[in-house]
Amino acid sequence: MGSKSGRPPVPARIKELSGTIRKDRIKEGIDFAIISKVPKPEVWLEPKAKKYFKNICDLLIRHKLLNEGNVPLVLIMAQEFATYEKATRELKNGYTTLVGKNNYEAASPWIAIRNQAQKNYKDIAALFGLDPLSCQKIGPAGKGDEDPFDKAIKKYEDDPRS
Repeated sequence: MGSKSGRPPVPARIKELSGTIRKDRIKEGIDFAIISKVPKPEVWLEPKAKKYFKNICDLLIRHKLLNEGNVPLVLIMAQEFATYEKATRELKNGYTTLVGKNNYEAASPWIAIRNQAQKNYKDIAALFGLDPLSCQKIGPAGKGDEDPFDKAIKKYEDDPRS
């Protein structure tokens, strides 16, 4: 299988939020129901991850970005953040560890665990526009909501000279 070149496609919801959506270019996809209440976290999540899950869900619900289809991504994102925190705490004991019979110093395995959790979290967060670059691409919520024609009509309706 060959690799795709070029930019990855931007989801229609993100184009809609940024005001760049064109109806003639929308591909029909699955229309998941928007969730307005934090779902119950899975039992397999670590306790800290359950707290992060609730916080992330609250944030996504406020911006109408949480739907039935992306709850599993939020679960993974919360667990990755908990893993990142755990690895960072473990690294307070030092970035090296003694290995083998000769007790030679080697890099702590927690470095790789922390770095991978950070990458995984960042990749999933970007899907929701939660990193600075993705946030810039999406733009502020509500951008382009007011129709310039409606604004002009309202101006003339409010003008007492008419």
